[in-house]
Amino acid sequence: MPRTYSRLVIPRRAGDDAVLGIVSLYAPLGFVEEGPDLVACFRDSTDARRAGEALSASRISSEVVAGLVEEDPLALFRAASRPFPVGKRFWLDPGDPSVAQAPAGRIALRLPASTAFGTGGHESTRLALESLEELPLARAGVLDVGTGSGVLALAAAALGAPRVVGLDTDDEAVFVAGENRKRHSFGSRVALVAGPVEAVGGGFDLVVANMLPAELLEVLDPMKSRVAPAGHLLLSGIPVEDEGALAGRFRETPWHSAGRRVEGEWVCLRFERAS
Repeated sequence: MPRTYSRLVIPRRAGDDAVLGIVSLYAPLGFVEEGPDLVACFRDSTDARRAGEALSASRISSEVVAGLVEEDPLALFRAASRPFPVGKRFWLDPGDPSVAQAPAGRIALRLPASTAFGTGGHESTRLALESLEELPLARAGVLDVGTGSGVLALAAAALGAPRVVGLDTDDEAVFVAGENRKRHSFGSRVALVAGPVEAVGGGFDLVVANMLPAELLEVLDPMKSRVAPAGHLLLSGIPVEDEGALAGRFRETPWHSAGRRVEGEWVCLRFERAS
């Protein structure tokens, strides 16, 4: 049977960055401009509906069109995409085919827009990438929870981490991350696992996750248990208004705040575990 997808049609308006930020939280396949409208494509009609409801809560109108037969909803998006810099060292390329060379001194992360979240365009992903640049990863073991496209796992490997595990409960996301891994020479240092956090044993110098607070809280305790002594937990995807509640979960020993980055309405927090 042919695969189907859903479209969320959003009339263009002021504050498009906020619109993109809200809709990106619901795993869109990508965005396309059609005349005066911005269209987000979704694999799951439920995700499209939830994104529409979130926009409605912000008084932004939209319309869901479900059950469309997929030809390739992202073909035009990928063809029109252009690489862009993130932080001091990364060069994100969501296009396909990817032929552009990264500028001198930057590391290319080639992640064609797909069903898995994480092409680097959203504030939460950028914050996590910029935070990774601040950490000494040359000898670090890294666990990326909710790896999506594999962008953070690949970035950690690119920065020298010799052992990286990308974990996701979505089998399709793991498949996409596997395809992206093949596009990078350092991808061989990334292992991919489909399953819960408990499926990965041992301790890691860094555990990173880019997801909404409700999702983070569901896996926070097993994530904390995977952080080795003197290791770090890096959490992105947190709206600024939810920062206090999440940070409150780290007030007890052996944790202390070790860093904070903010962009727009999003914050990325880093916590260190005592040695």
